[in-house]
Amino acid sequence: MRRVLALVGWLLAGPLLAASPCESGPPAGAGQGVVLQLDFDGDGRQDRAWFLPAGALPDVRGRATDPWRRVQRPLDAQLAALVVDRGRGASACVLIQNRRFFATPIWEDGPPPVGVLQRSSAQARAWRGMTRGWRGEGVLLGTEAGVDLLLYWDGRQPRIAQGRDLP
Repeated sequence: MRRVLALVGWLLAGPLLAASPCESGPPAGAGQGVVLQLDFDGDGRQDRAWFLPAGALPDVRGRATDPWRRVQRPLDAQLAALVVDRGRGASACVLIQNRRFFATPIWEDGPPPVGVLQRSSAQARAWRGMTRGWRGEGVLLGTEAGVDLLLYWDGRQPRIAQGRDLP
């Protein structure tokens, strides 16, 4: 019985019960309050996205996606992350991390340079040839060069598209 109680105590105190960033939602003041409302995955339901600066991630275990390199890695709580809550619990929580991209002054100083790109907009037509399988609405990510990148959902995973006018 003592072992069972010790195991239960360990489980309750351990990171297994920590909420994902999607379950806990954007903390007050996260990313200077920028929370995007969009249908990221194209399922007809409202999703949310917000930026968490380096060191602001809750202590949770999980996987982060790096769509620039098309890999998944263990979540690093010390790195900045873009959180996309696809509205279906922890399994639909998408955490975007890239050590180099989010560690630039434009992401570290002031509000994060993010915006929603609706697929039906005139601006979206310029991205269509670079976004195979694009569903839903996209997230425009600002760069130091002043040219946006597009984060979009291809039906299975997040992807990054770069415009042709990047230096």
